[in-house]
Amino acid sequence: MARGRRRRHRSPTRHAVGQAHRLWAMSGNSVLRRARVDGRDAALDAATVGVLDDGFARGDGAFETVGVWDGAPFRLLDHLQRLAASMDAASLPAPDLDALRADVEAVLDDVSVDAVVRVYATGSGTRVVTLEAQPEREAPRRLISQPAPWIRPLGTWALAGVKSMSYLPNMAAGRAAQAAGGDDALLVTLEGFVAEGPTFAVCWMRDGTLHAPAVELGVVDSISRRSVIEAAQDLGVEVVAGRWGLEAALAADEVLVSSAVRPVIALTAIDGHRLPEATPTADQLADVVQQRRRGR
Repeated sequence: MARGRRRRHRSPTRHAVGQAHRLWAMSGNSVLRRARVDGRDAALDAATVGVLDDGFARGDGAFETVGVWDGAPFRLLDHLQRLAASMDAASLPAPDLDALRADVEAVLDDVSVDAVVRVYATGSGTRVVTLEAQPEREAPRRLISQPAPWIRPLGTWALAGVKSMSYLPNMAAGRAAQAAGGDDALLVTLEGFVAEGPTFAVCWMRDGTLHAPAVELGVVDSISRRSVIEAAQDLGVEVVAGRWGLEAALAADEVLVSSAVRPVIALTAIDGHRLPEATPTADQLADVVQQRRRGR
């Protein structure tokens, strides 16, 4: 009797990854054009969510933007925990953080470059994770103040400080600031307190102290904000959180902004008022934060 050919055992995990890579290869740059929808792999340009999905149709959910540096997601657990907190504050079902973490690991398989991962969880139970190259865009150096009536103090309404999928007011404020000649908006509460940018945190240096708008104002307790504050403390810089009007930012020695996929950036102007050109603390903080993002 002829000896049968021995079949090689195929690892289910390796087989699944291979299938994912073939799906992702349908897009031009497969390494940085990936998605997973409810655990299903897809090329980013081919990923779909049902048109009747209330979560996406109504923005009824929360999201996180995670910076990826040299292939590693920065402070992923912090992002996922904040996602869960946003869902809880909005009285939405708790997301499956283990599944989301597995989705992030899957889209980052064999990635070793800088990128951005976005994680979405909706009230209808849909979960989406996407991977793209970090966006190439001009740094926001000149801000124009814009009213932000949707930013309310903690305790006054459930969604204060929540990073929800409903970002239309933020984007509209940014467009209004650009129409007025700025790069982006500086959001100011109804009470006149400086809050944040549409997609970034804001803080400033004055007399050797870092001033950060307090989370009690209803600003997003962003991971980049935390990273800047921690870096400042490690450098021996005093940090205070509080409520300040626009005049405090205009009188600052340095004003800086930060987000998940941007370096720490020093502003040059607010409402046409020129800020000091020397930004030694912002430069130091930018170096420290970037080193930590890269695990150095």
